[in-house]
Amino acid sequence: MPKVSIIVPVYNVEKYLPKCLDSLLEQTFSDIEIICVNDGSTDGSGEILKLYAQRDSRIKIVTKENGGLFSARHEGMLYVKGEYILFVDSDDWVKENLVQECLDAAKNLPDMIIFGAYSVREKKGKIIAKRGGYDYSKIPAKYRHKTFNKTDFKKDIFKFPPTAWSKMYRTEFIKNNNIRFQEIKNGEDQLFFIHSMLLADKINVVNDNLYYYIKSRAGAITAVNKKTSLSPVDNVYAIENLLDELDIDEEYRVFILGKYFKKSLSWYTKSSDDISAAFYNAITVLREYLTERYPKCWWSRLYLKERISYWNLKWNILTAQMFGVSK
Repeated sequence: MPKVSIIVPVYNVEKYLPKCLDSLLEQTFSDIEIICVNDGSTDGSGEILKLYAQRDSRIKIVTKENGGLFSARHEGMLYVKGEYILFVDSDDWVKENLVQECLDAAKNLPDMIIFGAYSVREKKGKIIAKRGGYDYSKIPAKYRHKTFNKTDFKKDIFKFPPTAWSKMYRTEFIKNNNIRFQEIKNGEDQLFFIHSMLLADKINVVNDNLYYYIKSRAGAITAVNKKTSLSPVDNVYAIENLLDELDIDEEYRVFILGKYFKKSLSWYTKSSDDISAAFYNAITVLREYLTERYPKCWWSRLYLKERISYWNLKWNILTAQMFGVSK
């Protein structure tokens, strides 16, 4: 039985896939399995997977119809045999000591180990890796040298990277608590992030950047400036349901929901023309829903109009939080 299972969702990434797989096969800790879920790729990704699987028996290929990132990750989890799980996106790559560093931080059997990442951009054919928003130093120092849990960080929750790939998880912890990705186009990590953070009894941090996250590439969702889905609105409803299930107190619940509601508002100002009207209707309904459930909160005082600019919206949010309604 392998110690660590690495789940790699694969969809039309033939240009990036070899670098990703090489970085996993070259890990200094070798007792791993690499579960590659071919999510209906139509390019050469499937052939690349077959070639690599012939070279190294640690690579397992699972083939399915295209269903999106959340679907591929869930499929991969069905085949996990390891004590720990890592998620690696197939257009990213990792340091050769990622697995070993995480296991070194897992001596006291934590539910989760968090590590940092470099932000990578492609520019004029060049790969540029820099310290960015996922750098380990963004995690407050007081958490970087001790074991902690949900009772320690409270309103610092959003100071941790909200991605699945920036953590190693104890398999039993994920499966016993039925922690799953949200079935949406974008932001499927958010429900998984909140659920795991609010249930983990032990969390450790590796003080290093072990992952290379491609933030912009041709065809990637993160490379698109205009937002083309209502996923952040769906996030709020799903997370609110989760907070209900976990019986989170109202003050903390409002803090978390406020973060995601502001994100949905921000996405609205960047939405593409073909979904702008639908997005405005969706966040209007969402605001009414939140106001009904939490009538004393700032969103009940927010002035929101169609086609509002990003900076006007930020001002309206600020004044609603501090003074009342702004127009």
